[in-house]
Amino acid sequence: MNAPLSQGILRRVATLLAAQWLGDGLQAVFLLLLARSAVDAYGNVMLAMSMGQILLFCAEFGINQHFMLLLVKRSATPSAVFRQITVLKGALLLLGSGCMAAFCLWQGYNPQLLVLVLIIGLSFGLDALVNSYYVICQSLGRQDMEGRLRGVAALMGYGFGIVALMAGASPVVAALFKPVETLVGLAVSLKLLRRSWKISTLPLWRSVRDTWNETKVFTLMALAAILYNKINIFFLQRHGGAWAVAQYSATWQLVDGIAALASNILLGRVLFPLFAKLWVTAPEQFASKAKEQAVLMAALALPVMFVLMAGSGFIIPLVYGNQYAEAVRVQPWLALCLLLSFMHNLAYYLLLSMGRQKLVLGFFVAGLALNATLCAWLIPLTLLDGAVAAIVITKAFVALLTVGACQRFLGLLTWKGLRPMLLSMAGAATLTVGGSLLGQALPGQILALLLLLAHLWRSWRTANPTEAC
Repeated sequence: MNAPLSQGILRRVATLLAAQWLGDGLQAVFLLLLARSAVDAYGNVMLAMSMGQILLFCAEFGINQHFMLLLVKRSATPSAVFRQITVLKGALLLLGSGCMAAFCLWQGYNPQLLVLVLIIGLSFGLDALVNSYYVICQSLGRQDMEGRLRGVAALMGYGFGIVALMAGASPVVAALFKPVETLVGLAVSLKLLRRSWKISTLPLWRSVRDTWNETKVFTLMALAAILYNKINIFFLQRHGGAWAVAQYSATWQLVDGIAALASNILLGRVLFPLFAKLWVTAPEQFASKAKEQAVLMAALALPVMFVLMAGSGFIIPLVYGNQYAEAVRVQPWLALCLLLSFMHNLAYYLLLSMGRQKLVLGFFVAGLALNATLCAWLIPLTLLDGAVAAIVITKAFVALLTVGACQRFLGLLTWKGLRPMLLSMAGAATLTVGGSLLGQALPGQILALLLLLAHLWRSWRTANPTEAC
């Protein structure tokens, strides 16, 4: 990466990471307090959060990618685009909320679970309107403004939830953490929307219709993506109840949280705007940067994945307590999703930047069909093991499709880039197995982790020689 392109990426990532770590840290404290107090309550809240994340994705995730491309292309003024995107998100939010309520009634959720889903789920859905403001910040390179608002909102929302749990409040009262967090961000975004409404002179409904025609592929793509990632929870709830959901969520919260951190911040909010601009202005640099980031994302995933695999027997009891023995057992298998997710998410954003969203939609629909089939077959037989096997196989299948497409279009992975990674993986495996055979498991694991970290450092210096100095 040349110096002008790489300049500022670390600063933007650091700003967003600070806000993300604050929010994730507070969320972790809240969820850990809940998990240690009652396994069933934790399982119900995680189900409600999963439902809300599906509603959020349906209302905005694909639209945000199109929103960013519209801002980059300058086909209309930012205020006009912001107004029409908000109206479109609002319509999808209303439709999705009705579908969510109907699904809960169909599943026969008890009154407390139904209330939790409505409180948390609808608040997640309203985040779609807040995130439009964040997209504008990202397009302008003002991730610092985004980071500050995210940090304040998380502090107030999760702060309320933590205080409520420590005071002995019921899960329903503690669930108000999410409306509090959402309303803080909503106040700022509505202020910008009101100003945009006054400035814009484009016909509203015609522009909304045109935007929907261009965006519906993104929306369907987002719906398929979130469903193939989340439906395991609903099958587990149906066949194993809140206990099975809690065991799965305890480890999946760690694995998916780390994958989302890389996808949402480094790829989605920093590199995707850059990829989108490079595809239009400098296609040759686009391909070069894509190859650099492929090597870096793989190198970043390996040490994290190794820690989760080797340390599952220590991490889960330390974090959640001794009630989650099943989560300890399955975490090494779920950790495989990290490398798959890192590479898939990079390929996903590259394909979006190239305008290949219809191709990605087909991949995601295939992944949804595969995961639904696996869940329906495996979960009734083996519960937790079936859910883990279904998601790992599905992640591998979708990653094969997206990375394979980028390999065809860009030559994303080269032997020069793969060779150091494969050697590092082989060396780490040898040290781990050798240490275990010699009765020195921990020293072997430490040496293996150091080897993977050294590979990450070499990969970073190669991709970012200026920033590494």
